[in-house]
Amino acid sequence: MTRTVERIKEAFYNQEKILIYGDYDVDGITSTSLLFSALSIFSSNIYYYIPNRFEEGYGISQEGIKFAIKYHISLIITVDCGITSHQEIKQLSDMDIDTIVTDHHEPLGKLPEAYSIINPKSCEYSFKDLAGVGVAFKLAQALFTVLEKENEAIYQHLDLVALGTIADSVPLLGENRILVKYGLSRLINSGKKGLIRLLEHSNHDNLSNPLLVRDISFDLIPILNSTGRIGNPKHAVDLLLTDSSYRANYLVNEMLELNEERKTITQKVLLEAKKMAYEINLKDKQKILVLSSSHWHPGVIGIVASRIMEEFAQPVIMISVSNGIGKGSGRNQGEFDFSKILSECSDLLVKYGGHQYAAGITISENRIGLFRKKLNQILEDNKNINRHNEPIIKIDTLIALDKMNWGFLNIIEKLRPFGPGNPQPIFGGYEFPLVSWRKVGKEEKHLKLSLGKKGSNLDGIAFQLAERCLNIMSDNTINVAFQLGVNRWNGKDSIQLMIKDIQSTVRRI
Repeated sequence: MTRTVERIKEAFYNQEKILIYGDYDVDGITSTSLLFSALSIFSSNIYYYIPNRFEEGYGISQEGIKFAIKYHISLIITVDCGITSHQEIKQLSDMDIDTIVTDHHEPLGKLPEAYSIINPKSCEYSFKDLAGVGVAFKLAQALFTVLEKENEAIYQHLDLVALGTIADSVPLLGENRILVKYGLSRLINSGKKGLIRLLEHSNHDNLSNPLLVRDISFDLIPILNSTGRIGNPKHAVDLLLTDSSYRANYLVNEMLELNEERKTITQKVLLEAKKMAYEINLKDKQKILVLSSSHWHPGVIGIVASRIMEEFAQPVIMISVSNGIGKGSGRNQGEFDFSKILSECSDLLVKYGGHQYAAGITISENRIGLFRKKLNQILEDNKNINRHNEPIIKIDTLIALDKMNWGFLNIIEKLRPFGPGNPQPIFGGYEFPLVSWRKVGKEEKHLKLSLGKKGSNLDGIAFQLAERCLNIMSDNTINVAFQLGVNRWNGKDSIQLMIKDIQSTVRRI
């Protein structure tokens, strides 16, 4: 960090041109925006570059290098990428362009020969799970400290840190939890015109105050992500940097249209993938589904892979094929590790990477069949790999109905923000008295329950579980798995059970 900050100071002093080189996902977009904003306070010679997902791929590209040459860049700072760009960094060094790598991904083998590297996974830094935007924030903090700039000038960008950290699904523990906690507070009161417009034009009426992680995940991130999936990710950076309300409004409207288009494309690919998965399993039940087509948009296969994984309770790799080359995205909710399994198939892959639950691959079209066969054989032969992918609800503790009061709920609320690594507690209720139940919703897909004793009962809502009423019609008591929530209706707050599963207590033969 010391070497990095000194090099950036030198660049400021010598009026060098600095390029922030980012990535096309929300973590990369927010990292780019944050560091661009921070460095622009000290210099007007700051540029940024976001590669095209489909034409350039991940990491430093040849197009990016051409951009650096065209604008006479002498210092490149990567954000959320760079740790695997060995050849490109060597190429830049040979042209007397220094590269500072800030990244959070696992290094593959030796580190690149960059001017300096800031990555919690390649040093002795105490917290290893920062997102790319968290690493960029740490660099900005260090720079502001050395240049004796007030911390508040960098804290105003915690809204970006929260967005990128949540989008990248890193564990919300340790520093990440603190960054997201304060970032969510900053986000709802953001001074950025782009974020203000994004909040206004998203599903704003349903957003919580204070904002919750799920609000960001389901309402804001998909809109920003649409630019990287089927549009131009530079527009997302423009949105986060603009001082113009008119420009912000234009960009948000563009993104909303893109997001609707993305939903349409996703639904079409999902229907085709579901039909393919069903037919493959019907012929021979697979240990892992490997699905491919030349008709699928590569920008949505990750989303579809997640949905296929959930519906079929199987790990999935979706592959979009174009001009004889397949780009694939894998998802897994079981306990085997994608990166370890893919390494056993490296002879069939052009490129691969990822972690336990998600992976990306590049493969020749004529090798997909062999790849599918080998992967399934590995899972068949290796009895040490846990292949169970059925979603399992893990109960944190059993609790009595009369223990659920506002004091207890307030204690639970102190554990927020909930998310990966820090999930909202799930409680088990054993033989809760069932007062009444009814189906609710336009299509009556949900179940509304009243539990306890009349006069002192608690309401519960079970989304998408209406069919469970058939199991509890004649029950006086039921077992439930649930989270605690608050129901706000007509200006009145009441404790509500967010029911995840229902089990009859009646023994049926």
